Amino acid sequence: MSTSIGRTAAACVVAVIVAGAACVRDGTAQPAVTAQGRSVAIADDTASVTRLLRAVRGVDPLLCELATRNVDMHGSWSRWAPMNGDPLEVDSAASALIHWIQRDHNDPAVVPQLRAALADPDACVRRVAGSFLGRIDHPAALTALVGALDEPNADVRSVAALGLGLSSNQAAIAPLLRHLRDESAAVRRATAWSLGSLEASAALVPLVELLARDPDPKVRQAAAWALGEIDG
Repeated sequence: MSTSIGRTAAACVVAVIVAGAACVRDGTAQPAVTAQGRSVAIADDTASVTRLLRAVRGVDPLLCELATRNVDMHGSWSRWAPMNGDPLEVDSAASALIHWIQRDHNDPAVVPQLRAALADPDACVRRVAGSFLGRIDHPAALTALVGALDEPNADVRSVAALGLGLSSNQAAIAPLLRHLRDESAAVRRATAWSLGSLEASAALVPLVELLARDPDPKVRQAAAWALGEIDG
């Protein structure tokens, strides 16, 4: 298999999981319509389908429902809203939990548990905790995330930065700016993304410097994306 075909196959896996996109096994995408405007069949990558089905086999019911909804709605949660009373919705504890996750949140009672989870040994737990803290509309959540930016563990700092980017709170900008020079590339990348997500105009100059000088290509990529969000 050539390098280009290998890259295409890898892209197919991501596309099928995230958006149900169609790819072909030989690496050549098929057109959706002919020159005469007639619809044509689009060949699916069977290897990607196999991987997707293998990935969801035997998983926790919550993960199964999340995966199923992602496939059903081509990656767009909005296609299920409002979900109450939908006849296709699964009547299960997992469904109830998803309903709860999708609600607005402002109760500080959950902050201590989520703050502790930022240091959990499991990477997914840390990531979910950071994101959830970013969605809690309460000063205690912001304080927890800002405090976590100064943790010695770079993984904790990274998820805290991401959470701040999801918070839509402009008070997160100043503490984030300090971490554009973090020793960890993962933290710098998360910080750049978050400043772009917050459309922080104060970050324009430091992001340009990051784009020009950072040795990590993923950090530079995040800086370029952030600049587009801010300047757009």
